[in-house]
Amino acid sequence: MDRKIAVARCHEIQLAMKDKEAARLERIPEIGMAVQLALHIRGLPLLDYQLVKLVATTLIGIPRLAVDRITLLLAEIEFVRLIKEGKTIKSVLPTVPYFEDLYDGLGEYFETESGVDEFETLTLEIVDRLAGAPHNADSLAAALGVERKAFDSSIEIGTKSSFLIKRRHRTRDILVNPTYFTENAEIFADHVAKVGAKTVQHTLDLLKRAQGWPLALIEKTQEIGGKKISVDEVALLKRLAQDGMVKPPSIITSHAGQSMFMFTPTPGQVNVSPLKREQYERALAIVSAVRQGELLPNRFSIRNPGALLYRLKTDLQLKPTSDYAEQYQNLVLLRIAKLEKQNNGWHQLKIIDTPENRESLNIAYNLVQGEKIADLDIDKEAIAAMTGSQEYVESLVSSKLLREREKVTLSEETHNEVTQLLLEGI
Repeated sequence: MDRKIAVARCHEIQLAMKDKEAARLERIPEIGMAVQLALHIRGLPLLDYQLVKLVATTLIGIPRLAVDRITLLLAEIEFVRLIKEGKTIKSVLPTVPYFEDLYDGLGEYFETESGVDEFETLTLEIVDRLAGAPHNADSLAAALGVERKAFDSSIEIGTKSSFLIKRRHRTRDILVNPTYFTENAEIFADHVAKVGAKTVQHTLDLLKRAQGWPLALIEKTQEIGGKKISVDEVALLKRLAQDGMVKPPSIITSHAGQSMFMFTPTPGQVNVSPLKREQYERALAIVSAVRQGELLPNRFSIRNPGALLYRLKTDLQLKPTSDYAEQYQNLVLLRIAKLEKQNNGWHQLKIIDTPENRESLNIAYNLVQGEKIADLDIDKEAIAAMTGSQEYVESLVSSKLLREREKVTLSEETHNEVTQLLLEGI
């Protein structure tokens, strides 16, 4: 597995575990917590370490006893500089890199220094496979070619720790990654049990490269973005549109009727802050409006949706036209934009200039370009607290219930089996 992907999976597992502590997992949560702290201090000035420790413990889910270890790890890979008095850390100066360099730096440490064992490596492999699509447990175990007792032990820890879901469908055990499939998990699991994981994975891979494709066009052409799909894949998309917990964005126009626009699963609540989630869902509305103009236009079609979104996020407006008012009506309702009527009866789309709307435009652009949406899990409240006063942080803390960390343990039988496997070598 690519080391950057391994680090991302560690972070996802740690976010899903929240206050749980799994006895068999050590390096995975350590790397996950390092990512979480790095993301929240990146770009900040010199920080009082006691304040960092308080915020990390109370707002971003890092146990107090682990903060020192995580901070020293970040110092070792030169993501922070430490100001000490003797052995006591007094201040922290963040030097955390941006974009892929963050994951590359932690990935190198994970690969060469962390000493991850075979059990945790197996756990990461399972979580990574399930990030693409849910899988039949028996088929996944066979595909990985691992000892079944070790596989089952990893699944037990994953389900107890909340970073895996197991569902029974059509007499089969289906495994689901809740980071990507919390919403509509039952539909995905049932479809995997019916036709297999490869069909679901193929559908989602095509959608990832053609986010916001209209369902009616998919049904009519049996294609997504010019790529053929099967009857079973069309059936999955129709089930998600009709029966799913979260309905796809839809637009009603006088020339095309009601159109639904399909996207890969919305990132789960487990690793998206509420504000970021709202921005993500607004981005889906923006992409849907652009796809309407590209694929189901009234008179004039959008030739290059990426270029249009780039212009929109740069200029915050489009040129006036007589053609596009209906397709952008949802953006007006969501307070993303306004349609200003011109003297000649045409309309001009203007984005309401707020930081949240700018962020949604950036997400929309990345979705259309097929790029990864980064940093959806950053808590702006926690970042503000890092540079705030002790009183400000304590007021935040007093408004939150402090939870005891729940320890996740294997059953006695499974524990004995794992111990024996480790002695023998998995």
